[in-house]
Parts: sequence; C-alpha cells; structure tokens
Amino acid sequence: MRILKYILPIISLLFILPSCTKEDSNKTYLYPDIIKSGVVQIPEAIIIEDAKKGENLPEITWSPSEYGFDAAVTYVVELALKGTNFNPFKVIGSVSKPKLVLKGSELQSAMDGLKAVLGTKQEVELRVKSSIVDQYDPIVSNVVSFFVTTYIPAEKEYNKVWIVGDYCGWNHSQSQFLYDIAGDKKYYEGWIMFNDKAQNGFKITYTGGWNGDDIGTNATSVVNNKIKVEPGGNITLFNGKIMYLKLDNIDQSNRTLESVKTISRIGLIGDATPNGWNSPDTELTFNENTRCFEAVVTLSNGEVKFRADNDWGLNWGKFDTSAGKNPNQLNPGGGNIAVTAGTYKVVFNLNKVDPTYSLVQQ
Repeated sequence: MRILKYILPIISLLFILPSCTKEDSNKTYLYPDIIKSGVVQIPEAIIIEDAKKGENLPEITWSPSEYGFDAAVTYVVELALKGTNFNPFKVIGSVSKPKLVLKGSELQSAMDGLKAVLGTKQEVELRVKSSIVDQYDPIVSNVVSFFVTTYIPAEKEYNKVWIVGDYCGWNHSQSQFLYDIAGDKKYYEGWIMFNDKAQNGFKITYTGGWNGDDIGTNATSVVNNKIKVEPGGNITLFNGKIMYLKLDNIDQSNRTLESVKTISRIGLIGDATPNGWNSPDTELTFNENTRCFEAVVTLSNGEVKFRADNDWGLNWGKFDTSAGKNPNQLNPGGGNIAVTAGTYKVVFNLNKVDPTYSLVQQ
C-alpha cells in the first residue's frame, strides 16, 4: 500500500503535465495531503558589518519540501520588511538544497532595495517558495521574522591635493580639494567654490600645509583654459564662482592646471519644492564654515534633485542600489530623491568625488 501511495501521484502527474501551460494559473496538485512545504528555522538576528561585508553570514535553513516522491525541488527565498505583507519583496536566493548562504553585501543590497533605513536595526520577514515544475504554483513555507542590522557604507578615500588661497583665508583647514579619482596620481580634479575670489590668488599643496611642496604659476596668460603650474607665484589667472579644476600631474616638470567648467549656483528642484519642476530652483547658499551649500526649505510629499544654474545639463540624484555607495552620496544624472512633507535643512557637499547630501527635518 505504501508503494501505491507514492506511485499514484507520479502517474497522475505524467498524464496531466502535457496539457498544462505556463498561462494556467492557480493549479493545484493531486493528492495535496502528501505534499508538505519546508519549515523555515528562525534565523538569529543578523548584524552586517561594512568591514566584513564580503564574508558569509550564518546559513538560513529549512526542512525539505515533500511531494511524496523524489523530485528536483527549486527553493526561492523571499525577503520583505515586517508588516508589508511581502509587497514589495526581494528574492535573495534560488537554490536546490534547503539552505541559503548569503554574503553580507548581498543582504545589505536587498535591504537597501526594500528601502530600509541603512545603519539601523529593522525587523524583516522571510519565506521560501518550493516548486518542481513550472506548470504548477509553488508551495509556500511558513513566514518567519527576525532582525537585520545594516551599516552605512563608508565613503571611499582618495588621494588629494589642497587648493588653498584667499577664498579660504589661506587656511588649509578650510580649503577644498582636488582628488585622484583613478588612483594613479596622474590627475587630480574636483569642484572648488571660490565665491568669485579665485582671481585673488590660490596655490596647490600636496601635504595640507606649508611644507615646501606648494606650487603656483609663473604664467602670464591662460592658453586653452590651461596654465603651467610649478613653484612660483599665486595663481590669479582663473576667475569664476564655482570651478571644476583638473591638475595634470603626470610630468613633474610640466604640470598644468585646467579650468574645465564654471557654474554660478546650486539649486534644489522637484515636485516637492515650492516651484515644482519649474525654474528657478530653490537656491542653496554656500556656508564657508561647513564648505557646503545649504538652505532651510519647506517641502511637500514628492521628489527632489540637485542641479546647477537652473539647467538639466548638470544635475545629481541617487545612486542605484546596486552601486554599493553610501546612501547619502549622489550620482550625476541619478534618480529622484523621495521626501515627505516638512521643513528641512538641506545640505549639499559638492567638493567630493561623489557629492553628498542630507535632509534634516527641523
């Protein structure tokens, strides 16, 4: 009788499967009394650390699903924030055995995709869907809940040179920087807010102090937006409010500094701002103490972005979650930033490889 119990479902499936298609929905298995989904074990609370994000987390396990006969089972593991009823959810694994091993970075990415507040402890729910053939709906395990603590990704460190001059009171602690983005010390570049004081003079230093490594210029004119820089006088040939500078550092005997682009203002735009998606943008004022652009703005429910000179030619928004960036970092042309209604202090730091922002409700 036990053999007959297992053979009947197999024979039934053989007769029924050819007539089933993927378009069929809500299919049910014959002999549902012998089909059992796996039971998920409650995982321990998980803490993801930035320094260990490439390491494996503890296994997530469940008992095998049972179909009454040997079958190749595919297990799909879904994760959602507690209380959302798995709308939305993220698939964090598809495996053939009743266990899942994730790296910290993978779970962090899933949490970010679910719009969890990074750097906090958040309760989540997990379930496993088991299936043996596409023509039948999967069977679903129990739902378990546990806590996941995510981290705020650290910003990458870059080699840099100091731009020190009249605009910052010739004070290295208040200066802004050009960055070695490629990591080969060939070029240093970045945005400098001179506030129309570039022509008053500035220099470049490599060690953040007057240690004999400063360079200026002996040039008397700008050629193709470039000047030769070397031990010499103050650089006074460039003029602009906010300038993107690029230092060619390849040949120490023939270094040049290029003024790549000049802009005059940074603004906030979006349907959450007073003017919506229309110009003029809500202008941010440069704070010389924090070296950031700031404003206190009353916003409505909606979205915002940052841009220069009331124009879409240069704008910044959020990185995609797959980029693995700090959530406060911005990407040129990135996605809109969702906000809820309230009065906020808006802070935008342009003098970084990836500009950063904060919206702090007042």
